[in-house]
Amino acid sequence: MNYLALCQRVASESGTVSGVKPTTVVGQVDRLAKIVRWVDDAWRQIQNAHSTWLWMQAEFYGPTVASQQRYAYSAFNDLATASTITRFADWIYSSNDVDSGITIYDPSIGVADEGALIFRDWEWFYRTQLRGTQSEGKPSMFAIAPDSKIVLSWTPDKVYTIRGRYRKDTQVLAADADIPELPTRFHDVIVDIALMLLGTHDEAPTQIPLWRMRQSEKFSNLERDQLPRMSLGDTLA
Repeated sequence: MNYLALCQRVASESGTVSGVKPTTVVGQVDRLAKIVRWVDDAWRQIQNAHSTWLWMQAEFYGPTVASQQRYAYSAFNDLATASTITRFADWIYSSNDVDSGITIYDPSIGVADEGALIFRDWEWFYRTQLRGTQSEGKPSMFAIAPDSKIVLSWTPDKVYTIRGRYRKDTQVLAADADIPELPTRFHDVIVDIALMLLGTHDEAPTQIPLWRMRQSEKFSNLERDQLPRMSLGDTLA
């Protein structure tokens, strides 16, 4: 369902609006404006309920630059779209000493050269890798700076390719045809949560706690389907 269809479902199931309304999500007033807002709020709250929703994870890739040690998310592309990352929230990586989940390879050799970068804590990395003259070569480790930049050591001596995963920031619904990114079979979850917001409008119009969301069987099914089974050491930056 798109944004308009979701709003129409909520309006219909609320029993407070007659006819097929709203006819658009733009420029509504009074009760219909609240329904449009509740659907948007419900979608935002679902997305923010967990930091590890599978549909909000994506892959990235991109080149290093010779003698450049720090990289913002805007230096990389989304693997699915081949376009610059715009909705960045967090890097996804593991803090174990074997495989962080973020890799590097020499593009002149290809993926046969691909190996894991080791994650290091920022405080340790800052004290040991960022003082004095920096060695250049193929990086073997990285840290996440307080500004969310990936910082490499060694400093790249040429172009390498970095690959990994990141978490996308919340999707905003604005136009009639906008479609929520979660799997289609779970679009009814948005309707359920929007109706909860409608039902609690007089007392708690802005936020539903996670325990209340779980009163919806559909939301619990979404959790079972779209939350990963995390292993020890897996971390969202």
